[in-house]
Amino acid sequence: MPGGRWSIAVILILFFVQTGKAQSYDTLLYSSDSSKTYKATVVPYGDQLLIYKTPRPFAFVTGIPKSIVLAGKESFSKKALPAWGLIIGSTLALLPLDHHTEVGMQHLCQSLHISPDTEYKTLVGFRLGSKDVPVYQLPQNVNTSLYSVGEGFTSIAICGGLYLYGKINQDRRAVQTASQILQVQLTLGLITQTIKRITGRESPFAATSPTGVWRPLPGFKEFTNNTPRYDAFPSGHMATMMATVTVLAENYPEKRWIRPVGYTIMVLVGAAMMNNGVHWASDYPLAVGIGYVCGKATVKMNRLVQYRPSRRH
Repeated sequence: MPGGRWSIAVILILFFVQTGKAQSYDTLLYSSDSSKTYKATVVPYGDQLLIYKTPRPFAFVTGIPKSIVLAGKESFSKKALPAWGLIIGSTLALLPLDHHTEVGMQHLCQSLHISPDTEYKTLVGFRLGSKDVPVYQLPQNVNTSLYSVGEGFTSIAICGGLYLYGKINQDRRAVQTASQILQVQLTLGLITQTIKRITGRESPFAATSPTGVWRPLPGFKEFTNNTPRYDAFPSGHMATMMATVTVLAENYPEKRWIRPVGYTIMVLVGAAMMNNGVHWASDYPLAVGIGYVCGKATVKMNRLVQYRPSRRH
């Protein structure tokens, strides 16, 4: 499955373009102070109207602080307690089993002739001093292709595809969704890197104990020079994928295939990361939770929802 990142991204974009558009219309709406109007795309869905306006320039950057604050409020509200129970409970249940699940997954992949080796071929790159710096690397086996899907490239490719599609077709929902995907990727980068540097858990392939040693709060230089000793928990790949699926599903609720397809890809990527020794199974629950809440928060702050008066009970 060489080129898995490109193929999956292209397939998903084509699905968006060809599975039909929800009925939508453009209209002029008043801003919150009722002094200015702005043009918006309105998408009827059930008893709701989903309202999308063109994002401001660099909103995907300037919105990061608000996205983090809103995600924090959602995470530590009373309604989030059951989710925290599930995340903490599943993480604690998986921790003592990490070595066994890792070995079991590797044996399963071996029986399916799926190599754990990470193999790339550099297609685009440049030389910086005495080092070759790759810009794009083509995966050369199944496991590497699956692993690379979670690196963020697929999300950025979908983001770029939606942006171009939205601009060409004057579809503000597509443009807004693209902006949200980019915003949530940057937000997650800050959050997951912070947690990784706090927890300092060994990656499986560099582990010095059956479930990996935890070395909290390594120095910045130490973390940079010996990254595999500290960056396993939580999985940035899984958080990125969960956030992307959430943003797409929330903005395109009529496309019911998004979640099952997205979650299936997440499971496959999770298995690939265990096969190549990058992550433990217990690295995933918190990552999924972070990705979900950041995705929901990012959509909430960038999209307006109104209920149709005739359908309100």
